[in-house]
Amino acid sequence: MKTKEEIDWIKQRGTERQQELLLPILEKLLQQEEAMSKEEILSYAKKIKPVMRSTENYVALSPEIEKKDLFWIPAFPINTQSFSYSCHSPLKPAVGLKEICRITTYHRYGGYRAFLRPSTDEAIIQCPKEILDKVCAFEFQTETMEYNKIYHAGLDRHILTTIYYEGKLPDDIAAQEVTW
Repeated sequence: MKTKEEIDWIKQRGTERQQELLLPILEKLLQQEEAMSKEEILSYAKKIKPVMRSTENYVALSPEIEKKDLFWIPAFPINTQSFSYSCHSPLKPAVGLKEICRITTYHRYGGYRAFLRPSTDEAIIQCPKEILDKVCAFEFQTETMEYNKIYHAGLDRHILTTIYYEGKLPDDIAAQEVTW
């Protein structure tokens, strides 16, 4: 269901509590989604790349490795595939990055809600506009991999923390092909 349809459903059939808690979040997400065209998102995706925590041999979105170093990862389609679900190999260390913002973000799961599949376009769309032109990288984090603790049924989304970084995007990382 698209965000607009979710909003309409809650307005028509939701309880007063659902309307109070969920509508502000969904309305903000809809506003963010409508504020950027596909072309704008693709343009930002050329300048803003995902990073993941890792050992030198394996990257993952997992609380167990959140104390590890950051690594740049291979390119994946920014809308139709989740790098955090598909990527398991780091490319090279992501050094010299400075955290500039940490926010709660909401992510569709694409398929089965137990599979955490956040995407690059969601990180770009939800990035605070005042820092969007400063950001060169972002990272998703979660305190648990227990889907029933990060999946919100009312929103039909996973809830994560997204960290945005500024710094220098390496030439070879910037040169990666960006596809939808």
